[in-house]
Amino acid sequence: MTTAARGRLARRGPGPYVIGAGAAGAVAAGLAVGSGQPIVLVAGLAGLAGAALLVLDERWAIGTLSAFVVLHLAEVATDFHGAPSLLQPLIGVLLLGVAARWAATGTRPSGIGGAVLLVGAYVGVAVGSLLFAAGPVDPFADAQVLLKDAGLAIVAGLLLSRASSLRVAAWAMVAAGGVLAALSVFQFATGTYGSAYGGLAQSSVEQIVGTYDDIRISGPIGDPNFYGQLLVTILPLALDRMWGERRLLLRVAGGGAAALISAAAVLTFSRGTAVALVAVLVMMALVYRPSLKSMAAVALAGALAIPFLPPGYTERLLTLSDVGTVQGSTDASIRGRTAELTAGWLMFADHPLTGVGYGQYDENYQDYVAGLGIELRSEDRDAHSFYLEIAAETGLPGVLAMGAVLAGAFVALRRSRRSFEAAGLDGPARTSRALAASLVGFLITALFLHHDYSRPFWVIVGLALAMPALASREASLAAEAAPEEVTA
Repeated sequence: MTTAARGRLARRGPGPYVIGAGAAGAVAAGLAVGSGQPIVLVAGLAGLAGAALLVLDERWAIGTLSAFVVLHLAEVATDFHGAPSLLQPLIGVLLLGVAARWAATGTRPSGIGGAVLLVGAYVGVAVGSLLFAAGPVDPFADAQVLLKDAGLAIVAGLLLSRASSLRVAAWAMVAAGGVLAALSVFQFATGTYGSAYGGLAQSSVEQIVGTYDDIRISGPIGDPNFYGQLLVTILPLALDRMWGERRLLLRVAGGGAAALISAAAVLTFSRGTAVALVAVLVMMALVYRPSLKSMAAVALAGALAIPFLPPGYTERLLTLSDVGTVQGSTDASIRGRTAELTAGWLMFADHPLTGVGYGQYDENYQDYVAGLGIELRSEDRDAHSFYLEIAAETGLPGVLAMGAVLAGAFVALRRSRRSFEAAGLDGPARTSRALAASLVGFLITALFLHHDYSRPFWVIVGLALAMPALASREASLAAEAAPEEVTA
């Protein structure tokens, strides 16, 4: 916010904020009373106060959005507590806040041009692919989900207006991830698998290796692989807080969250998560270059933890060498993944320019897997690869559009990091690196997973694409403040 904008805000006062907050709270309370559901009533009444905070200060808004997405609260509220979807009302209040702050300051939100262009292009290609779907489809359902998820990138960019907002967003994701990980570790340590802890700590008995089955924790998502993906995406931000904060208490909090997140990631038994976990740790070590003493301590802690790994964990990781094989002795899940990946490639080969239609991989799976002789499953299956799913469903245009989104995000983070460093803003510069590592962690696990739970990914993409505008504003403010400091 420029000095002139601050002056306009001071002259106009908090009126637009109060009006916006009151309107949002009134709508939330009205919906709650009309629903007749106690939990919704409580949420609606709390919304009277919460909406005011979301409208008044974008830091509350971006922190709430970040924590909401990481905690998977929309699905938890619906599936475990019978509440209606909370995502749309939240987005509505957040957008109302953006409009109110725009009216109050006269400063137009900036930094979302890249998200609108790149994310919009991918959404357009994905929805357009449904025109070429071979069978009868209901395009509205899949398109609606994609619009909601990808729209989070634009909303996140709208809320990123100052460096303190970036810090709040990072801490919100770290705190939410730390809470989930703490619940998962506690659940594992106490054996209280009968409780889902309000939907935030789910678990199930699944195959580990061969005929050995055991508990795999799955957090609020209900799937251990996607939960592992979420955790490894948050881990770089926790490490950034541990190494980047100045106050010892906050560094300890960041380190504690990182330790819990790493432990919970192991308890998912996810092989893709294990690969991404190692890659993220190496990447962050190369970026931050901790002291040899710190690295030795971490290595020692890792070595000491090996005997305490869950039974079957190392054996499960060793089955990664079987990927792509189809012998009878190969792990059943590996054979299944091989069949799914092969089917995805064949769909792309048959429809390279249009794909089979966004969200239509599962509808076409049986037609392609029947003649492979790898692993015949009677139910429809997902692609289990973010990349092959995009290729199979949207063809080459979808691959290029998503490639542009990812390239744009990494380029934006690199540009913003350099701008922050040039302005002497080391904190945001480090967070730029951490966001890049978060994207790398997601993309590694995406080799083995489809896109069903990608909301944290879209939020990080939105933050990344908005970072250059943020860096430019912060550099300008730093330059404005410099002469004042010299004069004083």
